[in-house]
Amino acid sequence: MRWLSLLLTSFALWLWFFGQIRQPARAQQGHNASFGVLMLVPSLDELPKHVQALHASRVQWVGLDIPLSRINPREGVYDWDYRHFETTLQTLKAAGLRIVLKFLGQADWISRDPKGAHADWDATLNLTPPREKAKWQQVVQQVVRRYGAYCDTWQIGNEPDGGGYFSGSADDYMAYLEWTATAIRSVQPKATIVAGELFLGLRPAQGSYGDVLRKLVKRPDLFDVLSVHYPLAPPQHAAPFSDYFRAMKEAGIQKPVWNTEQAATMPCTWLPKGATTHPGTEGGLRLSPIKAFGHSVAAGAELVLLFSWNYNDTGFFYRPILQTELQVMGEQLGGAKFVGRINLGSNDVTLLRFERNGETTLVGWTEVNGLEVPIRLQAKGAVTLIDWQGNAQRLIPKGGQVVVPLTFCPRFLRGDIRL
Repeated sequence: MRWLSLLLTSFALWLWFFGQIRQPARAQQGHNASFGVLMLVPSLDELPKHVQALHASRVQWVGLDIPLSRINPREGVYDWDYRHFETTLQTLKAAGLRIVLKFLGQADWISRDPKGAHADWDATLNLTPPREKAKWQQVVQQVVRRYGAYCDTWQIGNEPDGGGYFSGSADDYMAYLEWTATAIRSVQPKATIVAGELFLGLRPAQGSYGDVLRKLVKRPDLFDVLSVHYPLAPPQHAAPFSDYFRAMKEAGIQKPVWNTEQAATMPCTWLPKGATTHPGTEGGLRLSPIKAFGHSVAAGAELVLLFSWNYNDTGFFYRPILQTELQVMGEQLGGAKFVGRINLGSNDVTLLRFERNGETTLVGWTEVNGLEVPIRLQAKGAVTLIDWQGNAQRLIPKGGQVVVPLTFCPRFLRGDIRL
């Protein structure tokens, strides 16, 4: 009898929306929002194809790890274009993409414990903190002098609250952040420092890591942006956005929050009937790009970096259907300001409002595969309906209204819409 339940839910929401759509949207303060992807450096032969596909997909940002143990394998030795890393930066920059570079580990020669934890993807990358402040800052300054021509946004560390990519305590991370941020700013005073890369939020500390978030918000001078990972996942995987905003509010600071690692490689058509995509549940692990971006922005994120462009064969580069979804999202929402979430009285339906150049764009969907909910909108003229793969149709109002069914796969609405 699931079909009957869905039908009744749809009818009830339609009645509720018809009575409420004229009311102002209940939403948090609007903000600009953008998206990008996390990327591995491709082969030199494939680099042009990747850049072309990134451009066609309307990607705005690209996040890359600095392969520091390879670039600086020994004291005083630098290989700036190791495996065409610098060539890749030059090419991405020339294509108009914004770049985020991450400091993540270093070579053994400068690490506190040369025999300590190393990355599983690169045996030369030592994950223990640097040993000497002065030498470490010299390395950071050299990196920023060289790569600062392509990048003014620097991430420091990766999941230091227990993810295993920073082998040290919370105090160790704070020292690492202070050393690194100070060195970056000594070369590039207007650099954007992205700190945290956290995923545990306010939950009790694990092992020796300590409470990184509470220590971090006591030093707002050290960072410009708070970075978090997988905040849409269920609680057993990661903390929600609310933890980070709460910590900053309690500390009396206001900083942007970026979601710098969010899985979004599950097209809506791949999920079975009855599958859900609610944030904070198992559904938060099977989001499409539009849903991942929309939910992140609605929760307060100003930038969303999606995992991933080409880390493995599930990435965007290898799935044209995902590239198309990115392209549609970029075309409809690129440069737009998020205004707010329209409260429809049910967490099974999501409707978000954006504005760009004085025009309203709505994007909406249901969170249950098989649930379809018609909404009635006041419209002064024709409304354009665009689906997640870019197929468009014009809806002509009747009596000043259009009826649009929201489906599990996201849809965009553009026009002179009255809310």
